[in-house]
Amino acid sequence: MTDAESPRLATEDDFPEMTALLDRYFAYERYGMAARLPFCYDSERSDRHAVIETDGEIVSHIAAVPQTLVVGGDTVECWGIGGVATDKRYRGDGYMSQLLEFWFDRMDDAGVPLSELSGNRQRYNHFGYENAGAELRYTISERSFAGTPEAVADAVAVYEGGDDRLEVLRELHGREPYRVRRDRKRSRITFGQRGLETLVYEGADGPAYLSLTRESRSRTIEEFGGSERGVETLLGHVLAMYDLNDLTARVHPRHPLDEVFHRHSRFWQQRPHRKLNVRDLPALLEAFESQLERRWLDRGRTERGDVTLALEDSDAAVRLSYGPDRVTVERVTGEPDVALDRLSMTALLFGFHDRQREVRRRDPFLEAMLPLQFYIWPTEHV
Repeated sequence: MTDAESPRLATEDDFPEMTALLDRYFAYERYGMAARLPFCYDSERSDRHAVIETDGEIVSHIAAVPQTLVVGGDTVECWGIGGVATDKRYRGDGYMSQLLEFWFDRMDDAGVPLSELSGNRQRYNHFGYENAGAELRYTISERSFAGTPEAVADAVAVYEGGDDRLEVLRELHGREPYRVRRDRKRSRITFGQRGLETLVYEGADGPAYLSLTRESRSRTIEEFGGSERGVETLLGHVLAMYDLNDLTARVHPRHPLDEVFHRHSRFWQQRPHRKLNVRDLPALLEAFESQLERRWLDRGRTERGDVTLALEDSDAAVRLSYGPDRVTVERVTGEPDVALDRLSMTALLFGFHDRQREVRRRDPFLEAMLPLQFYIWPTEHV
C-alpha cells in the first residue's frame, strides 16, 4: 500500500525535487526545465504548481501559468497548463486527472475564461481541450531570394541582455495584435531563455528582430517583429551567415508580415496552433467583443439579428447581437439557440473553418466572424 496525499500547491522548498521529476521526463538535464521555461518555473511563484506526494515523494506535477492574451484591442485571461508529468511507477493511478480537476476548480473560482495547452489531442480531449487556432510553418530557402542572400553584420547584433536592445524588442513586440502581454521583467526572461537566439536589425529600413532556436543546424524562427524590409534583411543574413540544414518559420496566418515568409518559402503547411478549453463562455466572448465588432464593421455587413450560445453543462448563456453599426455581447438567461459541449464550442469558436460547419451556417454572424483570432508565440509556450 502507498500513502498518497491529495493535490496541493507546491512550496518553494519543493522546487528542487519537483524540477528533478520534470527534468527526467522533459529536459533530460539538471535544471533544464527551469532554464528553458524560466517564466514558468520560478521558485518565487510556487502557487503556479500543484503536486501529489506518495510516501513522502513528489510523484506528479502540473503547472497552471496565468497569461493575459492580447486579442487585437482587448485582452482575455488564459491559464496555460504545462509540465504534466507523473513518475512512471505511479502512472495509471489517476494523478493527472486529480491535478487537472484541482486547477479547473481554481480557474472557475477565479472566473478564468480560457485555458490552453499543447500535447496529444486524444489524451486531453477527455478534459475538454480541443485543437484551436492556426499556425503556418514555412520552410525558408536561399533559392527563393532574387539573388544570393547577403550578410549585413554591420546592422545586425545578437541580443545579449542589454537594456537598449531590450527596449527595442519590447516596443516591436508590443505592436503585435495577437500575443501574450509582457512586462519588462517577462520580456527579459523570454528573450534570455536557454536555447533561443535573438537577432536585432537596426538599419535604415526600420528596426526588426528574429528569435531562433539555436541548438542544431535545423533552426526555427519562433518570434519576429518590426519592419517588413528589416525582417526580410534578417532572413537573408541568417541564410548567408549560418550553416543550416533547414530554416523554418512559425507564423500566425493573419500576421501583417506573413507575405514575407510566403514569398521566401519553398513550401508550407498549416497546423492547429494550441488546444483550448472554454471555461467561462460569457466572459470569453465579452473579451472578444471589440474584435468581433471591428471585423464585422470592416466587412460592411448589413444584416441584423442575434444568436445566443451556451455550454451544455452551464446555465450561463451569452447573446451576440449585430447590425450595420455595432455588435454587442450580453449575458442572458433562457434557452440558447446553440448549446454545445466544451469540445464542440472550442471547435466552433476557434477551430478551422470546416469545423462545426452546420452550426455556423445557422446564422450569418457566426458564419462570417468565426474563428476568433488569438496567438501565443512559441517563445512563450508553457
